[in-house]
Amino acid sequence: MVTIPTTYPELSKLNYNNSIITIGSFDGLHLGHKKIFDKMKVLSSKKNIFHNKILITFNPHPTSILNKNQKEKYYLSESINQKLEILDRFCIDIVVIVEFTQELSLVSASDFFNQIIKSFNPTDVVMGHDNGFGHKRQGNVAFLKEKYDNEKFTLHTVKAKKDKNQINISSTTIRQSIKIGEIEKANIMLGRYYSIMGKVIKGQGIGRTIKFPTINISPSNEKQIIPFSGVYFVRLEIESIKYTGMCNIGFRPTITNNKEETIEIHIFRVKTNKDFYGKEVKIFFIEFIRKEKKFKNIDFLAKQLEKDKKYCLSIKV
Repeated sequence: MVTIPTTYPELSKLNYNNSIITIGSFDGLHLGHKKIFDKMKVLSSKKNIFHNKILITFNPHPTSILNKNQKEKYYLSESINQKLEILDRFCIDIVVIVEFTQELSLVSASDFFNQIIKSFNPTDVVMGHDNGFGHKRQGNVAFLKEKYDNEKFTLHTVKAKKDKNQINISSTTIRQSIKIGEIEKANIMLGRYYSIMGKVIKGQGIGRTIKFPTINISPSNEKQIIPFSGVYFVRLEIESIKYTGMCNIGFRPTITNNKEETIEIHIFRVKTNKDFYGKEVKIFFIEFIRKEKKFKNIDFLAKQLEKDKKYCLSIKV
């Protein structure tokens, strides 16, 4: 897969022919997005000559520019690197990453797409039913049908993929699920375990006093959604080594009643003196165990943690 970082003005320097393209932010890269990529793959396989499958996306996510003052955590993707790593699994040939700026947000859908046609000369354009680009996201399926009806490319509209309950799989639905603790539901829609990146920082060491030492995590992307407060069974990767453990997200009401949310992980089957401070860690959320709770005292908390650990160790992954 070839990656091309560029800007809107520099798109004019690109010159491709026989392209199959799609355009979007693709936050989270879930199964709904996969349906679009699968359609591109099928189209490509039917061509007599080679066609590049080209995905045009934006970095940073447009919302970070259009809603700069938004305090709520919003994103599903850890970083553009994670997005590229996942895209590499979907047989995309070229990913064009257009820098999203305030100036680009004002470019009309017509001007933007006219440049796309000049740069990529598509034979096929594949769009999700709710995809949008250009000023105020006016470049949707209806816009393309109306404005480019006589162009040489064929427009393919991909309907929403639905879950087993016939709910549309979308980034919005996944965000909502993660925020209310339905991590298993979110994982199904993503087609993988939801994950965040972070760095191990110094904690207070209280867990060690009750035989549940933890590592404290500072998230790398402060705008990525952190799962609902509670206890989770998780998998971790630290320096390419895989671990399992249980993660508590919340305010530790039994111990300190913090005003700021913390992320702590008790790692299973690891040497108690192993030093993880300063290390980068990737956390995969596998199952929601229970909500955070204030216990009568620290002894009651320790007993509950024993139960949580026993349950987590029974889970097969």
